[in-house]
Amino acid sequence: MTDASLFEQMLLTGAKRIKDGSVLFVGFHWPMLMTRIARRLHAPDIVVIYENGIVEDRLTSVLPTSPSDLTAAEGAAACAGSLESLFMWLASGRVQMTLLEAVIADRFGNINTTAIGPYEKPTVRLPGSGGGTELASMGHGLMLVSASTAARSYPERVDYNTSPGYLAGRQRRTGLGYDPATGPQCLVNPFGVFEYDQNGEMYAAALHTGLSAKTVQSAFAWPIRAELATELPGPSVDDLRIVREEIENARKRLYVLPASA
Repeated sequence: MTDASLFEQMLLTGAKRIKDGSVLFVGFHWPMLMTRIARRLHAPDIVVIYENGIVEDRLTSVLPTSPSDLTAAEGAAACAGSLESLFMWLASGRVQMTLLEAVIADRFGNINTTAIGPYEKPTVRLPGSGGGTELASMGHGLMLVSASTAARSYPERVDYNTSPGYLAGRQRRTGLGYDPATGPQCLVNPFGVFEYDQNGEMYAAALHTGLSAKTVQSAFAWPIRAELATELPGPSVDDLRIVREEIENARKRLYVLPASA
């Protein structure tokens, strides 16, 4: 389907990276929608862990608005607590994939959700970490998600490092003792899929249909490599139907959707 918006393609691309039968640690917002789409399309047997301790092993009748929405607890396999979810599952390596929204992500996958500008006198004070710091620090198979195409979302360096990516490079993260299985594996956004090289620097690996390397490069504050990016296949009619149904579910649950959705 060629009429799919970039936002719709982003949700589908992220969902398709989820493998059936895997255990996922899922953060707030678009990762929750991606997980639901994956469960409906090809991955009915995934197990989702939320940071408040809810373990979701089936499609809920209502889309939760956040991990703390008790609609996620209805019929849940377990309702534990944050200590259990963050340490018994996440820190112990019992998840195969971690999904985390990254509203502002820099060259090395560091995420800022704290402050724009100087921390003491910021231009904008952001909401903070939530569980993002723990997910970025301890989560295996980390996929970052951003619905933004604005250059302000992709600075060369974040003003404040709330949730660590590769810091100033992969060796820096390793030298500080982080588990080598952690750190961002990719970022999925409306442009496509971005991966990280041996030094921990982001590059464009695959772009959504019709996008040029030049268009993508203009949205990043550094000269990101995009010339060798492949083209992702467009969604099928059935795929797009499911994505749009879930976007409508999100609209009904008062998610703030992009104008293109």
